[in-house]
Amino acid sequence: MTETKQYLRMTFGTGTYLLPSTSGYTIEQRENLMVNGAPAGHVCAWRSVRGSRWPAYALDDAFQPQRRDDWERAVFIEALPHAFGLIVDDVHLLPRSQMQVSPFTPLGPASTRAGHLFSGAWVTEEGVLLVFDPKTLVAYLQALEG
Repeated sequence: MTETKQYLRMTFGTGTYLLPSTSGYTIEQRENLMVNGAPAGHVCAWRSVRGSRWPAYALDDAFQPQRRDDWERAVFIEALPHAFGLIVDDVHLLPRSQMQVSPFTPLGPASTRAGHLFSGAWVTEEGVLLVFDPKTLVAYLQALEG
């Protein structure tokens, strides 16, 4: 069981982001997923669970869906009616003792119809890591489903 103040550090595209452990998630290896071999659509792979398929999407630096073949892991975020996956290049669990996340609301209009994708930030000597708002991220991924 994860602590409520832990964060999952995920890297995809050229960015690194945090996902709070308050949202449930599962990390899956590529070999445990069904890769989408069809040329059409945004889904990179599916996780098969109890007769249903959960989609996994790859996002580019502008958070637009893209098809990729050079990935090894996906993070599936719990949601209803099913979880949604995000293709990641690297993923690590960070304990709360190593970080101090501050809540914030991004300036300007929301980047998605569901709202702002980020709800916090962790400022370090190396730079700033943005923290996803789990509900908004899931709503955004759900909208990609069609």
